[in-house]
Amino acid sequence: MLIKVCGLSAPQSICGISGLQPSVMGFIFYPPSPRNACSLSPAIVKSIPDGIERAGVFVNSCIRQILDTAERYSLTAVQLHGEETPEMCSQLRLSNLKVIKAIGVNESLDNKHLGEFEGAVDMFVFDTATAGYGGSGRKFDWTKLKDYSLSTPFLLSGGIGPEDVEAVHQAAAVLPRMAGVDINSRFEINPGNKSIELVKAFMEAM
Repeated sequence: MLIKVCGLSAPQSICGISGLQPSVMGFIFYPPSPRNACSLSPAIVKSIPDGIERAGVFVNSCIRQILDTAERYSLTAVQLHGEETPEMCSQLRLSNLKVIKAIGVNESLDNKHLGEFEGAVDMFVFDTATAGYGGSGRKFDWTKLKDYSLSTPFLLSGGIGPEDVEAVHQAAAVLPRMAGVDINSRFEINPGNKSIELVKAFMEAM
C-alpha cells in the first residue's frame, strides 16, 4: 500500500521522514497554507532518496509556475487541489510529471465529472471537501467511495490519524481501486513538522 506523507516544510522533519522511505513526500506550494513550503531550500528536497516520489501540491497555479517550481525542486509529481482542468493535467503529464488530482468529497461522488480526468491523471486523492483546499484534519464518509466506478487508482485522505490503521485496512478491502493513503495534519507536532515516531509506527502497522 502506498503511503504519502504530505504537508512537509520543516527541514529536520523532512530528513527524518525520508529515512522512513514513504512512497511519496508532499510539499505544499500554496502561500495561504500553514504548511507552505515556498521558502524551503530546494537542496533539502533534492536530498530525498531517488526511490521516494517528490510531489508538489498546488492550488490554481498556472502551468508555467508549476513547471518552474517542479524544475527548481526536482519534483517528480504534482498534486492539484484547485479547479484545474483535464486539459491542464494532460499538459503537465507531457512534461514527465506524475499528476495527482485532489477531489473534495462531500455529499456524493460525481463519477461523470471524475470521468473527464480518465487518462489525464495518474491518480486521484479523495479528501474532505473544505473551503481551505484540504488539511482540515477531518474525515469524510468513506463509504461514499463504494460508488467509485473508474479505473484510475486513488489515495484515501482527510483526517487519517495514527489510530486508523485497522479502518484503513478495512476500507482497502472493499475499495479495489484504493492504492494507499495520504497522511498529513494528524501526524504533526505543529504545521509542517511531522512526528517521526507517529509516522514510523503507522507505516510499520500498515
